[in-house]
Amino acid sequence: MPHSHNYSSLILDPSHLGEGQAVGYTEDITVNKVQLVDRLGSEPNIYGTVHITTSHVIFKADDSAKEIWIPNGLIASVERKPLTTAGSPLTVRCKHFLTLTFLISRDKDCQDLLETLQRCGRPVNIADVFAFENRETVDGTRVDVEKEAESWSRLDWDAEFARQGVDNKWRCTEFNLSYSCCDTYPEKLWVPTAVTTQSLIASCRFRSRGRLPVLTYWHKTNGASISRCAQPLTGFSARCVEDEALMDHIAKTNPSCATLYLIDTRPRVNAMVNKVQGKGFEDVRNYSNMQFHFFDIENIHVMRNSLNKLLEGTLPEAAVNERFPERPGIIAVAETLRGISCVVHCSDGWDRTSQTVSIAQLILDPFYRTTRGFEILVEKDWLGFGHKFDDRCGHVGIGTPGDDASKEISPIFAQFLDVVFQMMRQKPRAFEFNQRFLIELHEHVYSCQYGTFLGNCLKDRHDLQLSRRTQSLWTYFASRVDDFKNPLYDPEAHHFLTNIDIHPSAIVFWAPLYNRFDTGILAKESVEDVALVTQEHIGMLEQTLLSLRTKLSEIKSSVGRSMSMVDSGHSSNNGAVGPSVAFSDPLLNPLGNGDLPQEPVAVEKGLLKHQDTDESGIYDPSSMTISVRCIRPRGSADKYRIHALQFEANVGTSAIRWKSLRHADECSSKMCGAEFVTKGDRRLHCYQCGGIFCRRCVKVAADSSERLCDGCRNEDPEL
Repeated sequence: MPHSHNYSSLILDPSHLGEGQAVGYTEDITVNKVQLVDRLGSEPNIYGTVHITTSHVIFKADDSAKEIWIPNGLIASVERKPLTTAGSPLTVRCKHFLTLTFLISRDKDCQDLLETLQRCGRPVNIADVFAFENRETVDGTRVDVEKEAESWSRLDWDAEFARQGVDNKWRCTEFNLSYSCCDTYPEKLWVPTAVTTQSLIASCRFRSRGRLPVLTYWHKTNGASISRCAQPLTGFSARCVEDEALMDHIAKTNPSCATLYLIDTRPRVNAMVNKVQGKGFEDVRNYSNMQFHFFDIENIHVMRNSLNKLLEGTLPEAAVNERFPERPGIIAVAETLRGISCVVHCSDGWDRTSQTVSIAQLILDPFYRTTRGFEILVEKDWLGFGHKFDDRCGHVGIGTPGDDASKEISPIFAQFLDVVFQMMRQKPRAFEFNQRFLIELHEHVYSCQYGTFLGNCLKDRHDLQLSRRTQSLWTYFASRVDDFKNPLYDPEAHHFLTNIDIHPSAIVFWAPLYNRFDTGILAKESVEDVALVTQEHIGMLEQTLLSLRTKLSEIKSSVGRSMSMVDSGHSSNNGAVGPSVAFSDPLLNPLGNGDLPQEPVAVEKGLLKHQDTDESGIYDPSSMTISVRCIRPRGSADKYRIHALQFEANVGTSAIRWKSLRHADECSSKMCGAEFVTKGDRRLHCYQCGGIFCRRCVKVAADSSERLCDGCRNEDPEL
């Protein structure tokens, strides 16, 4: 099978769908004799066929097993290049940084493919996306109703604020029941106990989009809080007494300090311009005990252009800070640790505000650095408080660049994930999940395969009945929890993430995300993956060792009982003394008693060799098995030989050496041979043979205690 390291790989391969899962094979168009052009020009073109289905774009090579599957939701743009002598070039750019160029011989086929891809990539109605048809799990079975319900209720607002330890100075209010006052906020909100419902309604009317100041995080150590809202509708002179009182009550909930920090994440000049539109920022003369801070995080349009420059490789050094809005998050953390409460807003409070408060909470609270806690943080401050995923990710209604729908697209959530990665890199022991978790999360925010990130707010998701009609992304993540483990995680290592370096020189380019499909420039194996595989291997060996000791104990116990029968005259061996078994190797003698008289039982062990210097440290493909050869004893001691043979069978099922990740470019199964083109693809070792396989070719036990490839499973009739 030819290698093609510079070719973009499959994004959603058949293993993601499961056997028998509906993939929408009603083809809108099929184009034959299409050439897939290598983006870097170092590999020959691959001839194949393009299939456009109701859910995916599929390229299948003619002379190899290579396939590329792209969910329609990931299509960002399709551009037809000028006609060449070889055919019509068609470039497909995807939202997760994959770029494909097809060379099509017939001009009409190119035009048909262009129009079909544009139609698939911009559905007019959100109900047309694949999530509403995707009702099978990754292994092809029907969705577990109970697990799905648990995933859709990942965030329990009452339980989360109870976990934070919110005291009686705050209360839950349901004045927004049925989203009656603010349709982009949750129905339950936490506000100061002393504030009346009428004051809340008045503050709603004074804030952009009705997004009044409400609690999002309470720091139990000192009672300081982080609240969020949208800009006030002050214009040049307007004010709201109830809103001013609400801010004052927020400050008074903090027993440590009566001062309130207001963090406006916009550049000051942008906030001044908004005054012309009747919006703006708080007048310091009307708000007592409040300190104002402006930060220069640019708007969604600058962020979109910044990402485009980054992808083009022309991002100037001066623009690097535009991509990492850590500073206001760090300030919020610093003030919270000092015991000063903060209120954060931008324009409408659903973009830069979500970034800032989420970063602050990740630094302050170790719970949010666990896998489940991070999912709850995303549910709370992104999904719950109305980040516009439909608009920012371009799920529906995207036309040509420059139209109204396209102007709403911006990589706000991707920026947040980038910041999380930067923190993970500086504090590798602080996070339970790895960067693969972030990369897959980024992909599925755009893919529209799951319902979790559809809609602009909770009200939209309620109206669309997503919990009933679609799958939750968290269910998919739960089914692959081992893929996302950080082997370096230590829950006791960091309570607060102090000393985060936010200088531009400390920020690194996240190549595994932005160059995910340019595998030629990525490391052949990551330290993270090597550590994870080593951890799994050690766990498997420890489990095997425990099994050996248990089996040997059983054999010795059985031999001891037989010897007792011989000594008491109950042996039927005509007076011949039956053998006992001794194990001089302490590893193979868990009871530590090896001085019984014996007939020899030979133990054969393969020796582990040191790896060559060009290997990674994960063992080479040759597997070592341990066997026990029992010399046939005299008389009625056949049972000893049977025990030894059973022992040999048990021991021989574990591979002592595992294949190295470094040169694992494709699945070891001869029937599959699927390429691991992206370094983010998880390579799974078979516990019995030590080979590396794709997910389609291995079976993982429910408790992850066993992982066998199809070949090893077929050899053992009991599996």
